[in-house]
Amino acid sequence: NMNFDRNSLTKLLALPDAELEAVINDIAKEAGVDSKINIKKSDLNKLRALLSVASEEDIARLIKHFGGNKK
Repeated sequence: NMNFDRNSLTKLLALPDAELEAVINDIAKEAGVDSKINIKKSDLNKLRALLSVASEEDIARLIKHFGGNKK
């Protein structure tokens, strides 16, 4: 179950690029996206910037929108 809070997000954002990309691919796979997502380093930087200012409500909405509550 994806109980995402600010603490989990901070740990996620601290991951090296390759690990963050792997996590994103795992989440995509769980959401039913078959192919591996090609993520550029600039995209990872944008994602980090966006998520670092997102509120827990924003994150919860995002996870719900992408079906993160399936489990």
